[in-house]
Amino acid sequence: MAVTLLVVSVVAVLAVRALLVVGSIDPRADYWERRAQQPGDVAYLALGDSLSQGIGSSSPDTSFVSVLAGDLSERTGEPVRVVNLSVTGATTAELVRDQLPVFVELLAELEADGVPVGLVTVCIGANDAGSTSPEEYRRDLVTVLDALPAGSYVTDVPDFNGGPRQEPAAELAAVAREEVAARPGLVLVPLEAATGDQSTAEYAGDFFHPSDEGYLRYVDVFRTTIERTSR
Repeated sequence: MAVTLLVVSVVAVLAVRALLVVGSIDPRADYWERRAQQPGDVAYLALGDSLSQGIGSSSPDTSFVSVLAGDLSERTGEPVRVVNLSVTGATTAELVRDQLPVFVELLAELEADGVPVGLVTVCIGANDAGSTSPEEYRRDLVTVLDALPAGSYVTDVPDFNGGPRQEPAAELAAVAREEVAARPGLVLVPLEAATGDQSTAEYAGDFFHPSDEGYLRYVDVFRTTIERTSR
């Protein structure tokens, strides 16, 4: 009986943790929508899925997009307008359909207003793993890459650390590295290599998204890449 109660208690705690992550999706999207309305003398544009939304982190402030925005403000000495167009659950095809047209229009608006774009990041592909063929992913990714300004930072697909999505994710990551390398104006952020062998503590309550500790890996690999290419 005691063992049964313990198991039930553990399952209940895990379920609550997972629900907390799911329940953060809409509030996080609302946060980014509000933040996009805040003015800045330099712009940071983000494309992607729940990883760019920072789902799993305890606060938007600990998401990699927020941290990189702070870094950009420190480097430039200017307030940064952050427009995070990412959508939780987005595949690369959905990014092309929903985010990319807004992104292209926004680039033109910022240029017309004389607002420099100091940073563009793209983190997409995790939701394609296991559901999108490498050929389809390549087609859609190429559409994204060809629309990006020079100097944009593009990740490959994170390591799934085992499970049925591990091999498909690795295949897509290889495609991303190949296509980014074919475009010298773009910069690869090696996310797959940076996210291998993650500990349990680096996952949020749903055991899928990163926790605050897990997102530190994202921050570190972005920072290292940005520092290396900004010299």
